[in-house]
Amino acid sequence: SSEQNYYSSIADKINSVVESAPAIYETDGQGNDTKPVLHYFWGNVDIFITEIDRESQQHYGYTSLGMGYLEGGYIDLQYLFTQLPLLNLDFNFTPKTIAEYKQIYEG
Repeated sequence: SSEQNYYSSIADKINSVVESAPAIYETDGQGNDTKPVLHYFWGNVDIFITEIDRESQQHYGYTSLGMGYLEGGYIDLQYLFTQLPLLNLDFNFTPKTIAEYKQIYEG
């Protein structure tokens, strides 16, 4: 069915993004020019993953908790899903640079 094809294409896209995502420390030195590979959201919370550790649930990225700024650091997705069970993955995410997101969140 077309619905099955749609969800299959989304799963393939996410798998491709995760497989080709930078590893931990791989974007070191890029600073605000780094582009996230995944975006999670719920309410006024936004989480932008920039590096993926394939051996653990510890990733690196930037988080906005709706307080007017982005904070960089390690992100434990398992913990987040426990604390925010309604967290959504943005299937139609088109990455911008962290500098662009900072401009959006911090003005």
